Amino acid sequence: MGLTSSTNNDKAIEQAFIRSLGDRYPLGDAELRKWCWCYTALQHRSERRLDLSSLAVWSVIYNNPGPSVSNYNALNERMESAKKISQTLSIIEEHIFPKGLSSRIVGGLGLSVNEQKMPHQAVPFPKPTSSNEEIFAWEYSYYSINSCISPEGVSYELQDFLEGISSSCGRRGSRSGLSKLFNLASLSNNQGRKAADASELIDIAYRLTVATSFLLHVTKSKGGTTDNNHNNQDWKAFVPSSDSTGIQSMVDSLLNAAKEQRERTGSFGYSSYPTSGQYTTNSSPSNTTNCNNTVYIEEFLEWAETTVPMMASSLSTFLHVLFNFFCQKNEGNTHHRFPPGVTPLLMPALSIDQTDKKPTSSGPVSSPLSIFFTEANTSADLFALASTSVTLASGHFCRLFSSEADGLSCNRLMNGLIGYGGPTLIIIRSKDIKGKCGTSVFGAFTYSPWDRESGEFYGNSDSFLFRLGPEPMGVYRPKGSGGDNESNFMFFNSEARSKGYDQLAWGIGFGGTAQEPRLYIDEVLDGSTAKDKDLTFENGPLLSNKDESNSYCGFEVEAIEAFGVGSSQVIEDALNARGEYRKEAQKRIRNAMKGAKAAFLEDMQSGLVGAKVFKHRDEMRGRDGGCDMEEKD
Repeated sequence: MGLTSSTNNDKAIEQAFIRSLGDRYPLGDAELRKWCWCYTALQHRSERRLDLSSLAVWSVIYNNPGPSVSNYNALNERMESAKKISQTLSIIEEHIFPKGLSSRIVGGLGLSVNEQKMPHQAVPFPKPTSSNEEIFAWEYSYYSINSCISPEGVSYELQDFLEGISSSCGRRGSRSGLSKLFNLASLSNNQGRKAADASELIDIAYRLTVATSFLLHVTKSKGGTTDNNHNNQDWKAFVPSSDSTGIQSMVDSLLNAAKEQRERTGSFGYSSYPTSGQYTTNSSPSNTTNCNNTVYIEEFLEWAETTVPMMASSLSTFLHVLFNFFCQKNEGNTHHRFPPGVTPLLMPALSIDQTDKKPTSSGPVSSPLSIFFTEANTSADLFALASTSVTLASGHFCRLFSSEADGLSCNRLMNGLIGYGGPTLIIIRSKDIKGKCGTSVFGAFTYSPWDRESGEFYGNSDSFLFRLGPEPMGVYRPKGSGGDNESNFMFFNSEARSKGYDQLAWGIGFGGTAQEPRLYIDEVLDGSTAKDKDLTFENGPLLSNKDESNSYCGFEVEAIEAFGVGSSQVIEDALNARGEYRKEAQKRIRNAMKGAKAAFLEDMQSGLVGAKVFKHRDEMRGRDGGCDMEEKD
């Protein structure tokens, strides 16, 4: 069935219309056409439901129609995907999202009812016996966007929607993404300034990220998913924990930063916000807006951009997965790429490096994936770490060492790290030392590989120290001034390498100096330290409940883990690099042993071995007091 000249003319008009939109909105031609069609599809329906579920359903039904996918089975599969996404979103709204969040997201997308309802002519659905050409012709009519095209120009409602899609889906940059996130929890006082409750704001970002994990889980599941009767119970593993300790550490960090900004700028005297707000959650840290938790948008932006920059992607990642990963060609595709401008924030998936693990006669030894992240799908600490860096937000943490499984040994920690060819994360929990410091969770991230033992620092500025809690979260990035001792990022010096003569710290260190690193994991774990400042990283405490007047900076390790982090490919390549490093190390040892053996045989053949032995005996006999080496008759 060919295209008529009228059809060709319609296509030319449509292409010109899409190009004109492309000049205004940072979306591809295919995306612009899709969203124009979804907008008209929502406006055409008699009930005109403007909710997130309806938008997601129409997004899946659209699914880039064309001759290559125009067949009856493909149409049915779209309908099944639409049902699947509707059921999945229903569970998210009931069990993961705070109440009212979906409607706020729709509001942020700029989706509103056009008072002049667009004309729509019903098109009968194809029959199973329809040919592919007939289905394609039906699709051409069904997926037309001609009703969007008007001599008067683009309607204000469509403009608002396309702008809402652009900014909410991450196409306007990270600051726009943070502003959209802030708006989901914002209130306005009588002075008209944008403000929000800090607890609700962080809770929204966290729940969006957990919801993204659940969406990805459903798209990867085979055959089915969940249903309205909740027969499939997978969703229970994604219900946010009632323990808000990790979230509270982030909230306290934001509130501290807001206070510091007000003190720095002198911005006091704003009227308080009401003690009860418009926003409630299913199980958020608080169901009312506390004026003591109020932060203004400029305070939030400054804190997020320096401490948790990846939080800007929490909303855009959720929306991109919702609108694209349930499409027929993408469903279950773990390698589906995010578009330019969208750097995803993903809750890291945990795994264990099995390189050195030997199966026992009773089967493989089971151990928890992490002693720090016991509820991996909903861990607030995992969310906090993922929010700090693009690398940590890439979706995978592979455990290289755990004191729980491998023993509390710095040597084994070193063995897990040395030669690993990728970014790593070390997390420590210290013991409560009465009168000195409380239990703390802190550590370090390094982008550079641990490729050598050295008495000198190495690494690059893509590294930082952090404290997760229980006190306010802290992220201490490099100062970047480049002077002496200001590039001391990572340090790996064993006593065996230095033979104990270099008078440097023996173990793993970050910042400070080679004699006194700022964060130092002692080789025998009895002299570890965590200081508040140095010349390389920003100042701030690593230990908790520490009296500022107390200069004590030592800690005792209660638990420690190391992870390789990044994409699955980055981790695979890094583990392979460590394997090659170990092979080379074994080769050097064998060569050294061969060399020593050859020298020994040469000495034996020349008679030097005996001469050396007896020379030593004679020297002992010649000492004052004598030394009888042989028995006398």
